[in-house]
Amino acid sequence: MLRLDAELNRNPFSLVVITSGNEDLDMTGTLLWNDCIELMALRGQNLDDVLVLGKVRALAFAVLNMAVLPDLLGSIRALDLALKAARICIMNQQRDIALNILSIAALRLESIQPAHLGLDPTINRTLTTRYNLLRARLAWLQDRVDIAEHFFDKISLPGLSDDEEAVFETCFIIGDSALARRQFEIAVKWLQRANDRLEVSSMMGVMKLPDHDNWNLVVRHSLAVACTQIKIPQSTVTYDIQMKVLRENYPVHPAVVLFDLSTGHNNPGSHGILQGLQRLVEKTTLTDMNMPIIFQFARSFGHAGGSNNGMEALRILLTRPLQSREWTEKCFVAFTLLLSRSEFSDSMRIRTLRGVIDSLEQRGHPSIRASAAHATLICIWKMTGGALLKNDYWTAQLWLQICNEPKIFQHCSQSIQIAIQKKLLACYLQTGNLAAARQLMDRGLVQSQVDCERLYLFYKLSLLEGKDASGHFYLGFPLHPVPHKQMSLLSCAIEAQRQSKPEEVMNCLDQFTKCLIADDIYHHDFSAAEHYIFAITLLFQELSKGFTQRLGNCIETVLQSALSYAKENSMFEGGDQEVSVTQLQWLYFASYKLALKLINSSGFPWSTSVLDYSRQFALQYRRIAYPEMGSKAPRQHLFAVVYLRLLVHSLKARCDNDPDHKITHYLNVRTCFIGLDHMHGWEDGEEEADEAANEKEDRHHDIAQFFDLEAAMYLRHWDDIFDICASGDEFPKPEFYAPIIDLTFQWNLPPTVAIQIIKRIMSKLSELQGDPLTTFQRDFRVSLPRYLHCLFSLAVGPPRHINTTGIDFLDVTMADAEVAEEVLDRVLAIGDKEAGVEEVKHEQEDLNSIQPNSTLRDEFTYPAAELIKIAMVAFNKATEFYRATRDEDCQRWANKAIRIAQLAPGLQGRQLVQTLQTRLGSLI
Repeated sequence: MLRLDAELNRNPFSLVVITSGNEDLDMTGTLLWNDCIELMALRGQNLDDVLVLGKVRALAFAVLNMAVLPDLLGSIRALDLALKAARICIMNQQRDIALNILSIAALRLESIQPAHLGLDPTINRTLTTRYNLLRARLAWLQDRVDIAEHFFDKISLPGLSDDEEAVFETCFIIGDSALARRQFEIAVKWLQRANDRLEVSSMMGVMKLPDHDNWNLVVRHSLAVACTQIKIPQSTVTYDIQMKVLRENYPVHPAVVLFDLSTGHNNPGSHGILQGLQRLVEKTTLTDMNMPIIFQFARSFGHAGGSNNGMEALRILLTRPLQSREWTEKCFVAFTLLLSRSEFSDSMRIRTLRGVIDSLEQRGHPSIRASAAHATLICIWKMTGGALLKNDYWTAQLWLQICNEPKIFQHCSQSIQIAIQKKLLACYLQTGNLAAARQLMDRGLVQSQVDCERLYLFYKLSLLEGKDASGHFYLGFPLHPVPHKQMSLLSCAIEAQRQSKPEEVMNCLDQFTKCLIADDIYHHDFSAAEHYIFAITLLFQELSKGFTQRLGNCIETVLQSALSYAKENSMFEGGDQEVSVTQLQWLYFASYKLALKLINSSGFPWSTSVLDYSRQFALQYRRIAYPEMGSKAPRQHLFAVVYLRLLVHSLKARCDNDPDHKITHYLNVRTCFIGLDHMHGWEDGEEEADEAANEKEDRHHDIAQFFDLEAAMYLRHWDDIFDICASGDEFPKPEFYAPIIDLTFQWNLPPTVAIQIIKRIMSKLSELQGDPLTTFQRDFRVSLPRYLHCLFSLAVGPPRHINTTGIDFLDVTMADAEVAEEVLDRVLAIGDKEAGVEEVKHEQEDLNSIQPNSTLRDEFTYPAAELIKIAMVAFNKATEFYRATRDEDCQRWANKAIRIAQLAPGLQGRQLVQTLQTRLGSLI
């Protein structure tokens, strides 16, 4: 074929005559030419063969053209062969070859023109006419209407030409082609020429076309159609003339009747058009000759008048007997397509379709071929999908029953039949029709172990029937990788979850995780990363219903497998990035949410492991999204992970009764806080700072500071405690002061440490200024007497020797006499404020001690019991000063004890004052 094209492209056509061996060339060319004619008769229905044979005939002409004798007969023979070969090439639209051949034909035609050669003028005119017609047709193919007009002008007037049939054919071909191209003015001109040739030649008897009446109908009909598209008076006149002739001569012909209906002759309206079509098909025998125009009218009516009208027009055709099965199938497919686009309700459409199917079966059309059946089922599947989108399973069920029951679709492929049955079974399950579902399952669906979708439907049916379906996984689902296995297992798990059967959910998840960790995992429907996402989502939903050991093991397995897969398949450079940055981001967020769920359930010990996976996913995300060294992204998430770990370890430490375990947990708390402290604050330029996020992070850091101090107190990290107390930034915020003091006394810290902590709290509170008082100040004020009493008890208690510096020990056995006396002064200041007495100013040597003028002196009632206890202990210490011959200290402490006792209301207070005064007098 390539060699043939190459030869023709070199333009082998010439007037060079080969004198030697021309007989052999003539024989070869003749044989080749005749073979093409025979093959054309045998294989002319195949377009590719026609094109090849046209090129071969052109090559045969090239051989014959070189072999002709240089005389008149030779030139006439060569010209005749050239015109025949060119005509075939023009019909095949092989423009370049036809042009080369006609160029030779022009030279041959010129060589026979001289009159002295004695050529018969009739033959000369015929050859000239044929040549000009071919040049006109070739010019039309080349989109040169002007050249076509030029060559057609050389042809004689109608009735005078020697080849009227060829002229008529050329005019009709060009006019019909222009009509198809929607070049209506050109179409009218050439179709009018064809009509004129046909009329004149018919009247003069020059041209006798076979089937003249049909040609007359076709030409006039085409001309009328073209005239309707031109809005000028002349075209309207032509249209009226042609339609008058058509209505008189062909009153019941489908082309004329349908054209009048389509153009609105006598204004029939949509209903009138359908009635007209009904009358036409009732009176006309529907054959392969008239069906194309009737079918095209029905389809066009569907586009112009709406799908409902077109559907009704096709239904009218389907109710009449059609000669060929092909037209029945075409009408049925087109009808179903318009039915899917109609505005009828689903119930109306179902009744209409069933009516047509019943009509076809009654008339002996029980089935249609596979191609038509598939096209029809696509339309029905579309309507089924529309019902499913609205969750209308009853309607979807009715559509699918049409596909599954009638014999008309019996030639569909087995795969399509199985797909329909599966969808129908799913609808049965959704509507609760378990009996029909079981019947369809047992007799309809092909039993195949690799059909995981069917196995899922079987599993769902078993669950709905109340059967134990767990064994189905081990006996039904294939062990080897097959398409859709993972998604079917997930669907089974979701179904079991929907029916609140946790054991079945875990059975499904067990099988699913085995697929995830298998080396030969089958990724047909989704990638492995998406499978992990589905699994984690399912685990999250199951965890919302409660925690079990089995669920915890499954979470651990899935996350471990997902992390391993992510590290191997999310390479930044090289390799296939099967796990994207977005998927990694989803994984670290999802695992964090799983940890939150675990913390709020009985499975909170598993949360630390899940948080580790979240951190690893986040670090992998950093390697892919921010490969440059130094990036801390996603720092905010990593901060949240460490913070949550700190809370979990704190919770475990508080709940665990084993001392060794508590120590381990508190050590982890302190480790977490160190990491948290390093990440506190937006330091990474890769991520934008968010004010709300920063405020939330600051609050979390404050909470973490409290738990770090708690851990240091339990672990007896005295130096760290003193450093925390000495630093205003590291000491927890006021909302944690009350629990800190509670822990201080609960864990029996050494007095020196406890005093340092409480003094720091008192100092921090004294620094707080505000009007009105803050919530923390107000809450602390209520419990202030109890804390002062505790602080006083610690200060006057015996000291416990610890390795610290900067603490002075007195000869009277008190942990901190200075702090103890400051407490007495504070109590007196509060009492004086309550009694309306002017506060006594006390000289204070420690600027960090309790300040009488602080905002903590706001009015409230000091409990009498607290006053009596402090007064008695203070007087006992005064007696100890007396025994230590420290008379001045004794007098000062005793006076303060009596003054505090005087603040206690009631008889008990007065009795205590009298007792203390008596004892002081005896001492003096």
